[in-house]
Formats: sequence, structure tokens, C-alpha cells
Amino acid sequence: MGKIESPQIDKIMKDTADFNTGYSEACTKSCSIFMKGMEDVMGAMMSFAQDTSKKQAELVKEVMSIKNVNEFSEIQNKLLKSGFDDFVSGATRISEISSKVLTDSAEPMNAQMTQAVKKATKAKAA
Repeated sequence: MGKIESPQIDKIMKDTADFNTGYSEACTKSCSIFMKGMEDVMGAMMSFAQDTSKKQAELVKEVMSIKNVNEFSEIQNKLLKSGFDDFVSGATRISEISSKVLTDSAEPMNAQMTQAVKKATKAKAA
């Protein structure tokens, strides 16, 4: 094994410092994107909860006006269908937002690692 010259060590130290700086910046950017995205997810969840509460209040009013068993059955079926449809819609929306948040927040880290691998591959080939 050959002796490593001082200019090589200096280059290695500079490249390492550059990588660490870029990695820290990418981490900060990823965390920022993730936190903003989580705000969006929580907003969607709160909106879903508020909509559900309003529908439940309307249901109570309908139940109070029931005059016979047939009306009760109709309202119950309507409630079950509406509840299921709302749940699927809300879960799909939250899932889509969450998926986008994870993809977007990983991008800065992926870009930094891709850049580092390319640089390392180029340096190894030289």
C-alpha cells in the first residue's frame, strides 16, 4: 500500500466536510417537508372528525323524529352506508396525503445520497 500524500488527505477531508454539510442540509429540508406534511395530515384528520360530528348531530335530530320501526330501519341503513362511505373516503384521502408526504420528504435525502454515490464512483474510477 502506498503512502497517502498530504494533498490527498486534504481532498478527503474537504470531500467529507462537504458531504456532511450537504447531508445536514438534506436532513433539515427533509424534516421540514415532513413536519409541514404532518400538519396537512392532521388537518385532514380534524376535518374528517368535524364532518363526522356534524353528521352525527344531524342523525340525532332524525332519530328524535322517528315515528315507526320502518323509519328507524331506513335511518339506520342510511347511517351505516354513509358512515362506511365517509370512512373509506377519509381513509383514502389521509393515505394519499401521507404517501405524498413520505415521498416528498425522502427526496432531499435521496438526492444527497445519489450525489455522494456518483462522486464516490467517479473518484474510484479515477
